[in-house]
Amino acid sequence: MIDLAELKQTLCSAFCADVGIRSSGDMVSVSLPMTARDGDSFCIYLSRSRSGWRLSDAASTMMRLSYENDLAKLLTGPRLRLYETILAESGLQEDDGELFAEVPADQLIAGMFRVGQGLSRIEDIALWTRSRVESTFYSDLRAAILATVPAEDVTEGYTPDFEGGEDYQVDYRIEAPARPLFVFGVNGKDKARLTTITLLKLKASGTRFDSMIVCSDIADLPRADESRLLSAANDIVPNIANVTAIREKIEHRRA
Repeated sequence: MIDLAELKQTLCSAFCADVGIRSSGDMVSVSLPMTARDGDSFCIYLSRSRSGWRLSDAASTMMRLSYENDLAKLLTGPRLRLYETILAESGLQEDDGELFAEVPADQLIAGMFRVGQGLSRIEDIALWTRSRVESTFYSDLRAAILATVPAEDVTEGYTPDFEGGEDYQVDYRIEAPARPLFVFGVNGKDKARLTTITLLKLKASGTRFDSMIVCSDIADLPRADESRLLSAANDIVPNIANVTAIREKIEHRRA
């Protein structure tokens, strides 16, 4: 039979041995027995607050991420939404790169581990390769459209009604009073070029339609491809993360 009191004493002793505490100005730094991707332990900086304790990473997490990533590009699209979700679930806030949380005095230990877990999850955002982010793009686009338009008014994978139309498929046809809205998802230069060709072919065929492009992130497109898309389409949403813009542009065409 396991002696719970003895086990608790063993675990507490081992935990205390692995926790480093030192003074750092007006704060106290606590090195947790949790390892970051660079091999260093996560360090939480404690200071007093009105509610109890303020737990901060002193901007170290963003600093580590910036070593191998352009943060302006890393925290966009699906990765930005994941980042915001992690902040909310971990009770974290951000202030100019500093991640912090405030906890009551009697929740210090639980708060430190919750913050440490949140910092670890945020570091792992860098492991989201571009291919993984792009794999969510079309499901995100589909969800945004179906959250705005009744399913019966949406045709996915629409084939235009002219000879050879199967070579110029439209991602989504959305019914509208004046003429249908053709929506194209663009998650890279190849799809940007194919969409431009499709739009030009549709116009040359005499097809009556309005068009909208939704980009994974227009900043990733070569300037020439971006310019051709802007010239060929009626509307464009630069980033899939802007669901509000997607909804507003669709509703405008269906009004």
